[in-house]
Amino acid sequence: MMYIQTLVFLRMLKLCLILSITICVLHSSAQQYNIEISSGAYGRKNTPVTLTLPGNLSVYKPYELVSASSDLITPVQLIATNTIVFILPDSIAPNSTAVYTLRPATRKQSDVVTIKKDPKGYLVKSNNKPVFFYNTAIVMPPPDSPGYYQRSGFIHPLYSPNGEILTDDFPLGHVHQHALFAAWTNTTFRGQFVDFWNQHLKKGTVEHLFVSNAAPGPVCGKLQVLLRYRSFEHGEVLQEVWTITVYPFRDYFLFEIDAVQTNTTTDTLYLNKYHYGGMAFRGSKYWNPDDKKNYKNNWNILTSEGIKDSAANHTHARWVDASGMLKNKIAGVTVFNHPSNFRYPQAIRVHPNFPYWAYAPVVDGPFTIDPKKKYFAQFRYYVHNGMPDLNMIERLESDYRNPPLIKVR
Repeated sequence: MMYIQTLVFLRMLKLCLILSITICVLHSSAQQYNIEISSGAYGRKNTPVTLTLPGNLSVYKPYELVSASSDLITPVQLIATNTIVFILPDSIAPNSTAVYTLRPATRKQSDVVTIKKDPKGYLVKSNNKPVFFYNTAIVMPPPDSPGYYQRSGFIHPLYSPNGEILTDDFPLGHVHQHALFAAWTNTTFRGQFVDFWNQHLKKGTVEHLFVSNAAPGPVCGKLQVLLRYRSFEHGEVLQEVWTITVYPFRDYFLFEIDAVQTNTTTDTLYLNKYHYGGMAFRGSKYWNPDDKKNYKNNWNILTSEGIKDSAANHTHARWVDASGMLKNKIAGVTVFNHPSNFRYPQAIRVHPNFPYWAYAPVVDGPFTIDPKKKYFAQFRYYVHNGMPDLNMIERLESDYRNPPLIKVR
């Protein structure tokens, strides 16, 4: 009897070992993929790529991509168990293909994009250079301005790669504007006018609620934050999630803001036709003629359609660049409008005298955000030293509008 029990036990042990080995083999094979990237009609260089794989990867391992033609190796970052991000290691000519192998990393990986928290917000750096600061705490206006201009939930400062500050906060003449911020201006909710932009009207505002994710990495940093659009009469109307992805470049900065607004009420928010309101950029104090102490010169606006300065107001643009002399050096930022955005290419508001502009889909007419429905908007920011480089802008736009084609084997 004991002999039979022992035999059964040994057979079960053998079966478990075989099963274990099989699982290990399957698991091991699932960690390596061949990835074919086709450039399409555009040349590719330093292109950020986000890829969903057919299977899951181990979250406990770092990964890398190795080129079949050049043996170049680039780090890969997991942002979900089956989703990776990497920067294309090779330059790929138009209508060409490159092949890579995804495998467990053979070298140590360090966080190139870092995110540091302090009591006021989060400082994001790339290669140890500051890119921007996201303000979680309520920032009070200057002492000579009323307290109702207080604001949280915006990016300031935004830095150039050479260390200059490109943005302004509580600027003279427009105390309600805040560097990189978003707000709707002329809306109707429950039969009443609500302005989330102009705080002096005391109708509404936008506020930071909390940070849901702050993840550094070797390929990108991810900062996800929740804001709300609050009517002073009716309370919260919209919740807005910003997912900010920062890539690891040194000579220029590249990041994206994906915004999702959700109507959290049981009533429709009506966004009325108006000449501004949306995702905005407030430029440097050195470009502000109202700021007599700091003003140096006007900024330069250039759009994808070749239109310059205030002539671009209420035109439509795939991208907009704002640049000029700052404290000591020239720098600027190009903002790309994603093709999936509502009314793409969106109309823009460019102020005739002061350094502020915005993507403003309300220029082309009213629309609504119905109860529990969502409004989506995506933008890419290219921050550069000097005046805009059109070849670079066109390359970045090609990557954003027409990403390379990818096959996974």
